[in-house]
Amino acid sequence: MHFTVALIGPVVVGKSTVGSLLATRVGRPFIDLDEIADRYYDAAAMPVGELVDRAALVGMHAAHRWWQPARVLAVEQALVHHRGAVIALGAGHSHFEDDEYAQRVAAALADAFVVLLLPHDDPCVGRTILAQRCRDDDRPNWDAAGLLVEWLESSQNRRLADVLVVVGSDTPTRVVQRIVSLLPAAAEH
Repeated sequence: MHFTVALIGPVVVGKSTVGSLLATRVGRPFIDLDEIADRYYDAAAMPVGELVDRAALVGMHAAHRWWQPARVLAVEQALVHHRGAVIALGAGHSHFEDDEYAQRVAAALADAFVVLLLPHDDPCVGRTILAQRCRDDDRPNWDAAGLLVEWLESSQNRRLADVLVVVGSDTPTRVVQRIVSLLPAAAEH
């Protein structure tokens, strides 16, 4: 069986970097949902620009909640269009504020092997690490919106995951080696 491998977890934990290396290692295409999702957001009539405008008016947390239909459609469509790939889901694509959307994503990921990446065993330390990475990368202040804590402590992410991998101070190459050792035998080529 040539199943999809999905990487989930909070923002800037390394899903894209690890996903690209993992795809090369197991001989699969790599898809970064953050890079291809605009067409799905547009199909949901919820383009990124509207999210940004809404966030300026009502705050990121409320805007992110409004944007749930676009995020779930992106996951569903990416999994259909890219079966068998290694897919890095953006942080907000596996954690939803409403159960209806969480259930739809769980159904979409049912046949995938899902890897949850976390920066540290301790959520407080993980939050500090991710907040610093956001500042270093000139990324949005997800911590101020309260989303970093939600993503780090997400019970939805934990339920979706087949395995949990704590990145810690490992290099991306070492993280990939650890993930490969956890994959079902059918994952390679």
